[in-house]
Amino acid sequence: MYLFATSVYPNDKSREVVDIYMKAMTKYPDDTAVSIPIVTVGVHATLEGMQVINIYEVKKGKYEEAHALARNRLAMLQTIPGYRWKIDNYTNLEEALKTIGL
Repeated sequence: MYLFATSVYPNDKSREVVDIYMKAMTKYPDDTAVSIPIVTVGVHATLEGMQVINIYEVKKGKYEEAHALARNRLAMLQTIPGYRWKIDNYTNLEEALKTIGL
């Protein structure tokens, strides 16, 4: 399973986002026993603002912990006006094939 965290925020909030992100990573550091970072930070500038993605491969049986870790980090950033985020779950090939009985 993969967790895809997507964030969007106004361009003029970039410095504030970086400051809080660094605090969030200090408070909630990566835990490789729970998930493996695939894309630590991917940034894309759009006309609507900055879009950032984080992708993690979740260890078997660690979904709740991995989701809580991502959610807690992102929650720290939602105090910034205009900051929006979501977390999507994707299955890997093996998991997807199991859902259709293969």
